[in-house]
Amino acid sequence: MQAQQSLDQSASKLEHNTLFLGVLVAVLLGGLLMLLQPVLGAIVALVLSVLWILLLRAKMAASMNELLTGLELEPLVDGSHPQLENLLEGLCATSGVTNPSVYLLKSSSMNAFVTANKSGCSLILTTALATGLGRLELEGVLANLLGRVRDGSARYATMVISMFGVSGLGARKLAAGLGEQRSVRSDMAAIDLTRYPPGLIAAFLHMQQVGTTVEGAPANTLPLWLAPATETAPEENSPLVETSMQPLTYRIAVLQEL
Repeated sequence: MQAQQSLDQSASKLEHNTLFLGVLVAVLLGGLLMLLQPVLGAIVALVLSVLWILLLRAKMAASMNELLTGLELEPLVDGSHPQLENLLEGLCATSGVTNPSVYLLKSSSMNAFVTANKSGCSLILTTALATGLGRLELEGVLANLLGRVRDGSARYATMVISMFGVSGLGARKLAAGLGEQRSVRSDMAAIDLTRYPPGLIAAFLHMQQVGTTVEGAPANTLPLWLAPATETAPEENSPLVETSMQPLTYRIAVLQEL
């Protein structure tokens, strides 16, 4: 697996490039109008540029909430899940991730995902996963999610999906930015935090046994889930097959080789 630049840097670069292209279009349109009406053309260029900047900033700020729309989530109540809260506190201190928002999704399946932007991150766990995993298993899962925040992949994925979706151009940008074997990379990042591969292996085996399909999971969240959230397999020619949507069976085999 080839080394990659920081995905936080990639996310920032993508945002800046998109901002620049929008402003460039505004300036070109204003410039054409300036040939006929110089003052009006300058005003149009300025107004369009400002509007584009404001719209893009608003889009980025709302990117996390946009991905959570359609999911019936309940915020984690302090003291309601002591094991989860204690593990999260320790892993946040180890990983450097600060103040993640945690939400529970009522489901008998075991799965989770994370979204992030510049202002923070949100962890979404199914109730079965939050309550049904053992301590070492849950530690491995939380480490995997926080590792995605720490390496910038959660922020990058959230931004790309919010701007371009998960098919066509969006899928290609997501795969190109995340790089090959992103799921395995996230698993390795989790092991770097816990130093205990058997915990994550046990979690994945437990998740396989219980099931990971999440009824009603929005299509734009599918590349973000820790494990496949739908029974429909991704198309073989999808660029996401070898990046963020690798099957648990393969990832377990990789972890067992450590």
